Amino acid sequence: MFQIPLSEAGFSAGHVHEWRLGPPLNTLDILSAGDRPASYNQEKHFSAAVAARKEHVSEDYWIGLSFRIPGPLNLPALEAALLRFVKRHEVLRCGFEQLIAGDLRCDVMTPEEVRLVHKDVGAFESSEAVTDHIRTTFNRDIDTLSWPLFVMGVVVEASQSTVYMGFDHILCDGLSLVIAVDEVERDYAALSMGQRPEFEVAGSYLDFGDAQRRRYSKLTADSPELDYWRSFIADAGNLFPRIPLDLGLDSGRMYPARNVTVRLLDDTSALALERICRQHDTKLFMGLLAVVGLALRDISGCQTYHGFLPVSERQDPRWHKSFGWFVNTLAITFPIADGMTFPEVAAGVKAGFKQLIRNVDVPFVKVWELLAPQYYHLRTWPFPVNFFSFLDYRKLPGAEHFDVWQSKTIPASSHSNTGNMWFLRNAHGLYLNSIFCDVPKSIEAFARYRAAISATLEGLIQGSTRDGAVPRESPQPTAAL
Repeated sequence: MFQIPLSEAGFSAGHVHEWRLGPPLNTLDILSAGDRPASYNQEKHFSAAVAARKEHVSEDYWIGLSFRIPGPLNLPALEAALLRFVKRHEVLRCGFEQLIAGDLRCDVMTPEEVRLVHKDVGAFESSEAVTDHIRTTFNRDIDTLSWPLFVMGVVVEASQSTVYMGFDHILCDGLSLVIAVDEVERDYAALSMGQRPEFEVAGSYLDFGDAQRRRYSKLTADSPELDYWRSFIADAGNLFPRIPLDLGLDSGRMYPARNVTVRLLDDTSALALERICRQHDTKLFMGLLAVVGLALRDISGCQTYHGFLPVSERQDPRWHKSFGWFVNTLAITFPIADGMTFPEVAAGVKAGFKQLIRNVDVPFVKVWELLAPQYYHLRTWPFPVNFFSFLDYRKLPGAEHFDVWQSKTIPASSHSNTGNMWFLRNAHGLYLNSIFCDVPKSIEAFARYRAAISATLEGLIQGSTRDGAVPRESPQPTAAL
């Protein structure tokens, strides 16, 4: 599995079909499942969309996926698999409405009310035409303030087909996309052979959001649950950790975004990195974060790493296969002083993460509201922040089939005022997907950053090889965020 821009997703010419969620046939029953409170992530995301509309800003944001189905397509079986997927996950059956009091609620359709509206879009003669159609459709039809909030489609070719889906971020995170691929592929395989797969019940993201609100609704700026964040602010100077690079950006302004994916290591070298991490009693993502810290020090001169780290909120087994936005933003600090070596920095990452994980449940949106109220009205972060994310696709549902499915996750942001980096491990190596501002200084800064990370990785692995630490076996699984 890969995370790449839409332009590199590899769509081929073919006949396109699409599906959208249709309203209940009996509109009097549209709220029969009841309305539910939105999560903190959803509420902030929705308010940002409202602010953008008031500012008459035209920006496109969605997250998508694609995967292949080998052989001739059974279109009715695919439609049935897609319908089962929507019925299984409550958040996909939601619309959102802002109450006068300011609260955001989810209006939920029951599974029985769910229906998909099929459209035969027609044939496209080139891969470019298919890609342009998907981009135009997602940009036009996926809107936080509109309904429905997702589009599903398929490009039918002679010997295979490519399924694609696009979602507003208010519905899901990146890991949810992997869950979607696995579920639809498995259900389609069974249905296309005339079998009726067992309907698996997934925990509802709305239940998660409701429980989160009940737990933290009475939080105040003085609550002891925020001690970690107050300490971070005192050390970093701000709730939002600035990236210590000159990106050539004006505060408060959004810029056209550039989306780039590169391979940092092939599988052999990535295995060597994992072995090095095990030798120093650290997990892969911690070792990689140490490498990023060393690289940042080398190009910026900073002596302490302050950064954001998205962390999964799926610890409870109820959420392991749920579709939703199960991601919290945490902050991490560790030393990267001149002269510090990889083992020393990695030890600092490990200690910093140990402190971080004790505070994993406190919602960042509440932290933002209570400890940085001067920025809370903003629809995005106030300035470029230091951001690191890691995901190991090898440990996710369906990983053994990813090469056959050729599955991909596809993030899209038309504009940005920062730079985000997602590090991704799959069966082919270690990759970096980054979205940053498409201006000369930002392009140059992130090119230097990627080059420094690559050089640091290469030096670490070559040094380990010279010492005889050559990987001889596949690594044991390590935790992924």
